[in-house]
Amino acid sequence: MKAQANRIALIVVCALFNLSFEYSARGIAELITRPGFTLALFGIYLTYFAMLEDLMVRFRLTNRELFLAAFLYGLFPIAFFTRNLFNPDIYKGIMVLGVNLGTLTIVGILAWGVVQGVITLYLANRIWARDWDHPRMGVIGWILALGYQVTIIVYAHANPNAPRATPMGYVVFGVLVVVSAILLTRSLSGPRPQPPPFQRSVVMDLLAVGSLLLFLVLGTLFVSKEKIVTSQPLNLLAVTLENWWTILCGLVFFVYRALRRSDVAV
Repeated sequence: MKAQANRIALIVVCALFNLSFEYSARGIAELITRPGFTLALFGIYLTYFAMLEDLMVRFRLTNRELFLAAFLYGLFPIAFFTRNLFNPDIYKGIMVLGVNLGTLTIVGILAWGVVQGVITLYLANRIWARDWDHPRMGVIGWILALGYQVTIIVYAHANPNAPRATPMGYVVFGVLVVVSAILLTRSLSGPRPQPPPFQRSVVMDLLAVGSLLLFLVLGTLFVSKEKIVTSQPLNLLAVTLENWWTILCGLVFFVYRALRRSDVAV
């Protein structure tokens, strides 16, 4: 029972942290006026991190493998939920083969891979230390989680205001998915190492706590009337500051990881 509570606690912490990320861009008004949408977002993150946490204990993921898994998953929301992977009206509209490079880099690699992947699980483990022997999610759990994710994506994909992809854009998306999946699968094919003991890091603490505080401040105080051009009503000023913070987090993490020359325990 205690091990089950450990798994649930980690998943909830991860989901709430990512919900604060959404809150920073959407603002307190949307949280109040669209409670159903907020609940649906919470469900997305809850089911996503339930699957990710299962992979963590099942395969003893390193931070490199966690990054690949988070990036691979993140390709689907930016392609089918917001469809900003194909949106030419954001991030200076730098399009290559039907794909927005700004979205791919800032949202796909830095946001999903670093902030919503590595930093999220580090923070959760920092607050509530993982029991690596906690129960794994069964087949029914995976079916329910994937079913919820697919249902939300299908519903969101019907949004007529979302940008449409070109055939080449879908081809590039498919290539990114296949390459990421192959890299992740090959990385998991060998003997799995023992999970490294969790080590506190001042750098990771600053990135995690700094992110949480910034998200709460942006969502509460930095609410502008001007909206970003996207399928969802996002505050332009808050999103701009959030993007710069995401870039900073990514750069700091990659430099820190290179200098450290060892895994960051997550």
